[in-house]
Amino acid sequence: MLRAIKSLPFPSKPLPFSSQLALVAGLVALFVALPLAYIFLRALSANPEDWLRLLQTRLWRLMGNTLALAGAVTSGTLIIGVSMAWLTERTDLPGRRAWRWMLALPLAIPPYIGAILHLALLRPRGGVIPKFLEGLFGFPVPTPSPLGFWGAAFILTIFMFPYVYLLSGAAFRSQHAMLEEAARSLGRTAWQTFWQVTLPALRPGLLAGALLVTLDVLAEYGTVALLRYETFSSAIFAQLYGRYDRSAASILSGVLVSLALLVLWSEIKLQGQARFTQIEGNWRPVPLILLGRWKLPALVTVLLVIAISLLIPLLVLLAWTIQAVLDPQTLSQIFRAGPQGLAQSAWNSLWTSALAALFAVTLSLPVARLSVRYPSPYTHFLARLCQVGYAIPGVVIALSLILIINRLVPILSATPHLVVIAYVLRNMPQAVRASESAIGRLSASLEEASRTLGRTPLQTLFEITLPLILPGLLAGGALVFLTSLKELPATLLLRPAGFDTLAVRVWVWASDGYYIQAAPAALILLLVSAIPLSFLLHRTAMFQ
Repeated sequence: MLRAIKSLPFPSKPLPFSSQLALVAGLVALFVALPLAYIFLRALSANPEDWLRLLQTRLWRLMGNTLALAGAVTSGTLIIGVSMAWLTERTDLPGRRAWRWMLALPLAIPPYIGAILHLALLRPRGGVIPKFLEGLFGFPVPTPSPLGFWGAAFILTIFMFPYVYLLSGAAFRSQHAMLEEAARSLGRTAWQTFWQVTLPALRPGLLAGALLVTLDVLAEYGTVALLRYETFSSAIFAQLYGRYDRSAASILSGVLVSLALLVLWSEIKLQGQARFTQIEGNWRPVPLILLGRWKLPALVTVLLVIAISLLIPLLVLLAWTIQAVLDPQTLSQIFRAGPQGLAQSAWNSLWTSALAALFAVTLSLPVARLSVRYPSPYTHFLARLCQVGYAIPGVVIALSLILIINRLVPILSATPHLVVIAYVLRNMPQAVRASESAIGRLSASLEEASRTLGRTPLQTLFEITLPLILPGLLAGGALVFLTSLKELPATLLLRPAGFDTLAVRVWVWASDGYYIQAAPAALILLLVSAIPLSFLLHRTAMFQ
């Protein structure tokens, strides 16, 4: 079939618009947007006394805490991500290829695991480092506190900077040498060229990375809860899990989603006001900058970032896991048979995340195909509507599903299927963007030629489109699988009794202070997460 299509010079007529495809895409968009709409309706219909009480007591403080943390983490990730990308892509730093991969791998480590290690190492009473220093000097030595704003900002920054690093690194690699050469020929210094030419050219990638970081901070629950820094996410979780106050939780959720939508709208406006074009013909890379005497300090800086974000967490988890395995009592607690055992938790993580990836990619196909093949305000609106999951934190999705499912489909309440639905809703934007990218790379003439040869739309989809875009779909599925594995608040709120995932097991043990018992589950979670991340990094490297 493919040979026959390739032999045709061009199709005879364009593909007709499919009303069935538009209907299916509309239903998918409605499914994704329903939780958002329901949360806003619940928040607006809440008792005015609840609004007044929250405005007088908690709302402004939560907004200040959340925005301060988001601003600090976004700024920190931009500084670390861009500097690491510049050192590994634009300089003659030794071992650049190895550092590229190692600087991206912290993305497989959920920040709440970093918070667990942070607490175990630095907590004022009983922390490994304070105890070691006290034993060494004979008296207590002050150490930085892992709790509060600065502890949360540090942990989130060190485990989220790969978002910015990957996007800015790709931008550095694709930059045309003529841009900087033209600036230098006009009398600009190297420093002026960096600020006036290089950084503006990185703007799309930096804005995209900053958007991902900001929205992830707004949605983060585990890290802020462990480090006792209250944000909207932790407050909503407390209202649902501790106080059972759904009205207050709905109000806080509506405000949080409004903040996230405002961030998303700001990024779209900023991107839409600028155009970035590079010369395509005779492209050549920018020559590497020779570090000279700065080579050693640069190498030490990169190694320090890798050590803090990757090596130390892995070594500590490995040491704790070995300690747990060597202790028979701890080993029996961790690997006991039944639904509370580690093997069952691992299996629950795998099948729920895999099923969510399959559903998310499948549902994204009609939306992506409609948006790419039939561009119009309506199709673009549907595609953007399916990406509001970026603006809906897991705890808010869990609240909306609890309220909707209990009313409409009570049979799904307290079942693992509800967890899968939450994963799909949360990660649908990743699947839609991956599908749009894959379909966009496929020439429409191939599908048109297939129809010319007498194939139906369904036959064309399965015989032509899917085989050719499968690598892109697998990349999208891998990203959904990775983020679903790490999802914590939605899983905690929606899981049935006795249904644990690796993320839940880590949280349950660590929140009670049993760090050694939590280590095996955390290590397995990291290793499993590294598999789809390695696939994504390898696929990205193939296109560069």
